Amino acid sequence: MKLFKYAFVATMVAASGVAVSATDGTLGTSSSGTSIVTIIKDNAVQISDVNDLNMGNHSALTADEVMSDGVCVFSSTGGYNVTVASANGALELVSGADAIPYSLEWTAGASTSAVTLGAPIIGLTGDQAATDCGGTPNASFEVTVAQADFNAAPPGTYTDTLTLLINPE
Repeated sequence: MKLFKYAFVATMVAASGVAVSATDGTLGTSSSGTSIVTIIKDNAVQISDVNDLNMGNHSALTADEVMSDGVCVFSSTGGYNVTVASANGALELVSGADAIPYSLEWTAGASTSAVTLGAPIIGLTGDQAATDCGGTPNASFEVTVAQADFNAAPPGTYTDTLTLLINPE
């Protein structure tokens, strides 16, 4: 009966949110002690294997120029979202005062989404087991420069810097 009372009190204290600490046993024909084992798993994400996209030198395009980069997204929760920002403030490659618009897509698994700057793409699944995705990309981003937009632009070196912000879900 005494053991039942102690177990009941310990259960009630634990259920109330009050921390219960380890206990030592008492001297007798048998003895038992308790130990609380705790580990905390924090939310964590990581994007890796991100590369620059060099779309080459062209005087004119005969078709849209498309380039993609496969990346690894790790998420300790399994889920993530991605929000994209541009150094130019728009999906534009800039050379001085001139700009060439481009489109951007994010692919994760079988899902491809058009990117709108500052708007998160939600409900994506990352690698929950390995921060390096086992060496295999599990997502990608793709840039498309339309032939007509490129051909209408004056000569120059056009650039943008994208920031790919990953958050756990």
